Amino acid sequence: MFIQTVSLIRQFPFISNNMQDTKTTSLCHICYRHCEAERITKSDGVHLIKHCPEHGSSDYLVEPDINFYNNLVYDKAGYSIPQGIMIEVTDKCNLNCPHCYHKPDNKTVDKPIEQILWQIENRFNADAGAVILAGAEPTVRKDLPELIKQIKQLLKKLGRPEDVCILTNGVKLSDRKWVKEIAEAGTNMVMIGMNHHSYQGMKVHEKQLKGIDNCIAEGIFVYYVGYTLEHVDHMEEVLEEIQALGNRAWQYRIRAGSDIGRAPDEPQFFLSRHVAKIKEICDRKGWTWEKKPADDNLYHYMVNINGITHRIIQWSDPKTIDLEQLQCGPWCDFVPGKPVTNFLHQIMLRDAVVNEGKVLHDTVPPKYLFQPENIDYEITEWTWKSWDDSKKKQSTIV
Repeated sequence: MFIQTVSLIRQFPFISNNMQDTKTTSLCHICYRHCEAERITKSDGVHLIKHCPEHGSSDYLVEPDINFYNNLVYDKAGYSIPQGIMIEVTDKCNLNCPHCYHKPDNKTVDKPIEQILWQIENRFNADAGAVILAGAEPTVRKDLPELIKQIKQLLKKLGRPEDVCILTNGVKLSDRKWVKEIAEAGTNMVMIGMNHHSYQGMKVHEKQLKGIDNCIAEGIFVYYVGYTLEHVDHMEEVLEEIQALGNRAWQYRIRAGSDIGRAPDEPQFFLSRHVAKIKEICDRKGWTWEKKPADDNLYHYMVNINGITHRIIQWSDPKTIDLEQLQCGPWCDFVPGKPVTNFLHQIMLRDAVVNEGKVLHDTVPPKYLFQPENIDYEITEWTWKSWDDSKKKQSTIV
């Protein structure tokens, strides 16, 4: 359904990820430089051993269930990824989720529409796919409908697919009149990131649920609804809500097991334990369980539960990130033409720069770039802001 609704699927060569290929690339969790790493199987599971020239070697358990890990690691000649342009259109937000990588700044001035249009026209390839408007929270922009209209006009002029998606927390979508306005402006699709209601309370959660119905009523495709768990005991309640929502969304995502959204009583909630917990609930309730082969990798697991697609996700963190394992959808680069390997890596770097005040000095290994043959980077001193504004280069692009 998603492929038919928005033309986002494209084939790319795949780098072999079997267990014989133990060499990989990771990040030093102290300085965030890329560093050599290797995957090693030990008696207690699969480990990632990293070697930073400045901070030495470190050893982290990635997955205790070796068989589970080996079934996730896969090797094939090609794969499909959702391909789109993700642009952050504001730093403002109407929530303040504790697990979010984007620290909101409600005093900032939004970047002008002209700059966003320039980015779309000049920074991205002609076949880059849908324009995904992100933020902090894009729906807090007062001129969002006008921005969408102008993006649609630009895409039409450029002969590109006229697909505009909003990545949102869904709160503003509870306003049916406003949803109708963005639909008429040209919004094709939304991706809604919700949480368990323990984060912001039932009042916010009910607005998000109402927003899903409003989008459907106004003809906006709900690509996914995502849940971040604050506590593992909330899993059953979330699964029951997904069953109640049914096919309102094409896919539902459940996220836990990292520094973002980690269950507080678990030092690390590994993906195998996440899946086992959900499977136990399904068996107890008599729900059908059909494993889906698509998108298998270290960080997520696809399954149909009672015919509803679930993506069970364990976000990596700076200690365990394995860039070879991120050479597949949905983690691949949403922002072609920038010095970033993939979306998850992008999140970590933002977290380091914005929330920890780090200045990064690094060069991305060319094999991890979206189109390495067309890009040559020399990054001398870089901050997150320099990514978003090519006209104010704090990095050197040669």
